[in-house]
Amino acid sequence: MNLNSLLGSPRKLAQLRWEVANIQAFLDHFDRPLNGESRTVQLGQTAEFLTVRNFPLPDGYRPDYIDLLVVTDNFPATPPIGLYVLHRNNQALIGQLQRRFNAFADQAFHEAPPIRDYTWICYHYGGNAWRYRADQPARGDNIRKFLASWFAESNQ
Repeated sequence: MNLNSLLGSPRKLAQLRWEVANIQAFLDHFDRPLNGESRTVQLGQTAEFLTVRNFPLPDGYRPDYIDLLVVTDNFPATPPIGLYVLHRNNQALIGQLQRRFNAFADQAFHEAPPIRDYTWICYHYGGNAWRYRADQPARGDNIRKFLASWFAESNQ
């Protein structure tokens, strides 16, 4: 079975590939994290999620990066509902994030799916108003803007 048949829409796959390139461009503007590895984004094999390795965190976080998972199964109809962090070996960093966000291990709310071994971080982009423009995704809301907004709010 090919990816297009799993997605049901070649257009959705093209939109998600645009998102991956757009997010990678965002990541490329940051210095390498303290671990010295690259910051990368990948579309999951079934296109139901994106993984972001070494997502940057604002000054004051230690470490200054985290691996994220963003669920995209309802994309582009709805924004991501929060984001997910693998909680193995990340407890101290999750504790830092809990000072700014509600975070739930092995649970999720607001119709987000719980994912075992992940901590769901409650984050609503732009009051949960999503104005995705399929004809010009850079002009409307998109996943890059969602992640950039979360980065900015992590710094407040």
